[in-house]
Amino acid sequence: MDHDLGTMGALPFLAAGAGPPLVYLGGLVPEAGVEGRLRRVNLTTIEPFAGTRRVYFFNRRPGLPAGMTMADLAEEQAAAIRSGFDGPVDVIGISTGGSIAQQLAAEHPDCVRRLVLVSTGARLGPRARAEQRAVAARIRAGADRKALALGAAAIVPPWRGQLAAGVLASLVGPHLFPREGLEDMATTIEAEDTFDLAALPEIRALTLVVGGAEDRFYSRDLFAETAALIPGGQLEVFAGRGHVTVTADKRFVATVEGFLGAG
Repeated sequence: MDHDLGTMGALPFLAAGAGPPLVYLGGLVPEAGVEGRLRRVNLTTIEPFAGTRRVYFFNRRPGLPAGMTMADLAEEQAAAIRSGFDGPVDVIGISTGGSIAQQLAAEHPDCVRRLVLVSTGARLGPRARAEQRAVAARIRAGADRKALALGAAAIVPPWRGQLAAGVLASLVGPHLFPREGLEDMATTIEAEDTFDLAALPEIRALTLVVGGAEDRFYSRDLFAETAALIPGGQLEVFAGRGHVTVTADKRFVATVEGFLGAG
């Protein structure tokens, strides 16, 4: 798919499609920027929306200083949006990108027109918090292979090759993803660890929360609480879908496009 690369504020982006702007905040990955090994994956992620929108996929910038907070990450995103657009834009945030999107919408309401939160919640679920902490701790200790193995195994359900995914990631991961990117990932994990939407100003943007009923990191109750914390928040939970596979549901794109196009 044809696409462009650029920088908005301090943040690198990948853009594709034509139409009204749509900002897409990606999930937690072991590389910074948008020009690395995961470029094709990122393009596949935004392709369903690029037929009717100019989609801007953002990932964290390289060189994040340790100690950054979610407020800091959202501030960088707000600065990027203000520098690149004339007013508020529609925003989709998935997983960790959804946590940043919530912080962005709560503290920078001038930046967000409508908000879609996918596979994310008002705070990390207990399992997600524990597994992310373990990954970050191993990165900080210099045990990159163990960190990558843990991260890969966490994404795969136990009955679908969790051990194999971990072994493969430990063998090839260090050759694919430089240590600097892993340090940035640890900084992002540490920032998200204390994130809690309930402690932030109310989100004013009309918001849709989309989750999978089988998500092992965010429960159905947590999805419902997230929607309830946002005035007018809407909730869609797809049966049989997990943290990653919710976007593969045949209803996903139509549900999101219908919401963003409403009103």
